[in-house]
Amino acid sequence: MRSRLLAIGLALALACAAVPVMAAAPGNEAEWTRAVQRRLISRLDYPKEAHRLSGPISLSLKITALRNGAIYDVVVSRSSGDAAVDQAAVAMVRRAGPLPAFPDAMTQEKTELMLPLRFQQEDDTAPATDRGPPADIPPRRYVDAATGFGVTVPSPMRVGPASARGRYDALIEVSSPDGFPPPAPDAKYLCRIGFLATPAGAKPSAAPTLRAQVAAAERRQRNLRGSIELYDRFTLGGVQGLDYIAAPGPGRADTLYYYADVVLPQGSVHMACATLRDAMPAAMTMFRQVRDGIAARPR
Repeated sequence: MRSRLLAIGLALALACAAVPVMAAAPGNEAEWTRAVQRRLISRLDYPKEAHRLSGPISLSLKITALRNGAIYDVVVSRSSGDAAVDQAAVAMVRRAGPLPAFPDAMTQEKTELMLPLRFQQEDDTAPATDRGPPADIPPRRYVDAATGFGVTVPSPMRVGPASARGRYDALIEVSSPDGFPPPAPDAKYLCRIGFLATPAGAKPSAAPTLRAQVAAAERRQRNLRGSIELYDRFTLGGVQGLDYIAAPGPGRADTLYYYADVVLPQGSVHMACATLRDAMPAAMTMFRQVRDGIAARPR
């Protein structure tokens, strides 16, 4: 019996996501693992036992699943340091069952999943400066004159317009002159942030649900022949967005992509960054600083 890693990041926003994301029955082990991730991300909430605690809370669970999808066992492999939170997480995972049944390609009778969890309560009342780069790092900013869409990045990163906008109303490119994070070997950029403005006089689009955001991310990766390894939620301008890490298609095992998508009243934003797999854990912090530096001119 093998153990595999299934990473999920959770924020308080997931408390409203009570409906699982629907997908076709998995045909192989990789599809089954992604189906399990979709089930769990749509069923887990910020535990009430954690409200009395401050800061992010991390723990890991080991889940044993049977061939028919039944959850056989859930144990804490790395504690959060608070027994009540640990047991609440175990109970939530048990309630999320049954998981999808194994596809025919999975011949074992049971399998183990290592599930790292990170809970963090969003504070929408915090001033914007709390979400941006540290005060001692001078920010750099570019604003597209036509749309008012802009991005602030931490130094030594650089930001400016892409050479062509393509399908976007504004397309901003981010680079790192000191070489970190390193761009992926075949990538033409480190990060690009595209903006599709809401037409003048049109009613702003409603922010999509978690289910719709995850489904859109899955469709995009199927078209790219990629696979999603980690989901998380974030708040930008009071609107909930989805970010995720994805591995590209065959032949590019050394590359990972970071994506962030959010629909603001002013328009929709799509951010994509490409770096080396080994660099992603540290690079993600910088990518999220760039993401949190996104702003659009008020309508």
